[in-house]
Amino acid sequence: FFSAPPADISARRRGLALLAMANDLRDKGIEIANDAVRDDNAGNYEDAINKYCKAAEYLMTATKYEKNPVTLKTIREKSLEYVQRAEALKQGLAGKGAGGKKAGGGGGSKEEEEESEDDDVEPEPLTEEQLAKAEAEMKEELSKLIGMESVKKQMEQLCKQLSLDIRRRAEGHNTLDAIRHMMFTGNPGVGKTT
Repeated sequence: FFSAPPADISARRRGLALLAMANDLRDKGIEIANDAVRDDNAGNYEDAINKYCKAAEYLMTATKYEKNPVTLKTIREKSLEYVQRAEALKQGLAGKGAGGKKAGGGGGSKEEEEESEDDDVEPEPLTEEQLAKAEAEMKEELSKLIGMESVKKQMEQLCKQLSLDIRRRAEGHNTLDAIRHMMFTGNPGVGKTT
């Protein structure tokens, strides 16, 4: 009656091994990307360029083994984002070496130059009341969520950092412009989009 072996166990093991490999590659890519962001924020642009490219390589290799279509799409988007940032940094470094002129040789039109000038305009800083209101709204929304304590803690830290940056700008101090990105992965139904 049970003379036939169970459904191809070796195929399951291979599948689990590939899943583990995809997770390891993805995690290593994320780790390298975080290092790249730190270098980018610290002004170590050459190191950041190398790390952004390396992170993209790890993530793209992980796509070969990733089966979840949502995770696959996110990994591809992040890889593209890292490559684009590395290219922007390369152009910026090339521009510094050429006497501060724009790099890339695209011959941008006057319209493009005007658009880039508009990007430099900073919005009005929030008042203390607006900051307090925003923090209270965020805490209220997070309190509605069940579990996810680590996510709640990270969001509170992010909110505190943003409010500190806003206060420092209001007082005329310099702040670092951080590149904030997150990748939520996991099985369906675990609250990635909440």
